[in-house]
Amino acid sequence: MASHSDMQPAIIAIMGSTGVGKSSFINTVTKNHRLPVGHALDSCTKEIQEVRLKWGEKQKPVVLVDTPGFNDSSMSDTEVLRLIAKYLVTTHKAGTKLTGVIYMHRIADSKVEGGTRRNFRMFQQLCGSKHLRQVVIVTTWWDKVDGIVALARERQLCEGETLFRPMLAAGAKMMRHEMRLDEGFSSAQAVLNHLLQLNPTDLNIQTQLVKEKRSLPVTDAGSVINHDLIRDARRCLDSLAAVQEELDKTKDATAKQTLEEERRELQEEKKAIRKQIKTLSKNLNERFVLWRILSSMGL
Repeated sequence: MASHSDMQPAIIAIMGSTGVGKSSFINTVTKNHRLPVGHALDSCTKEIQEVRLKWGEKQKPVVLVDTPGFNDSSMSDTEVLRLIAKYLVTTHKAGTKLTGVIYMHRIADSKVEGGTRRNFRMFQQLCGSKHLRQVVIVTTWWDKVDGIVALARERQLCEGETLFRPMLAAGAKMMRHEMRLDEGFSSAQAVLNHLLQLNPTDLNIQTQLVKEKRSLPVTDAGSVINHDLIRDARRCLDSLAAVQEELDKTKDATAKQTLEEERRELQEEKKAIRKQIKTLSKNLNERFVLWRILSSMGL
């Protein structure tokens, strides 16, 4: 007879950049291609999606949580973080804990760009240093790059101080997912089997939002994005002031036209930054935080 714990669903959240292969991973695990699969720059996942299945000989109930990708073409990272945070708060309040978290990364990427590094730092803070044993960093797209090159990149990711090494040292595991039909299921199976050995837990962001009643911008994860937004806002405002100063001084019609166009672009950037800051602080109980942030930047 199955125990109560065997009947409780194991919830596994899957995160990563747009186009990294989250939906493909779930389709491979379920052997059911019902989640739409996007391309590298176009995400098909615009909201949290749950896929339920029975796993293994014991038919363990599992919930795979497909999340919108970071670096998305149509959603800001602040919108993605808020959606993920809202889902994690809802599950926490329902008394359900996460069994594991998968973070996916393309081994085919020749460089780890600044936005990807920032989002990985945010992911680390979202999980918290005490819960990194619940994390599997899954590298994908092995079939898209030469084997020797891929192995060298994997080594760099493992050894780089600002990349995966700190999480691996704290208990996270790094595994490969082969997306080819002949090997895809077995590699995905290995990831799930590893996570299903673990006991469910609360993530850092759940503790901070629910138990400590922090607002999202001042959680450890939210502060990573918040810091970058404040930096970008100050740079934008400084650039606007410099452009305005040049406009006030120049009398050349062509130069004025160029400066006006630059000012319009900076004003649009300012609006976009303000929108992201507001998105990060949407709830009513976060209004003071929002007011303080915007006022400090003149936005």
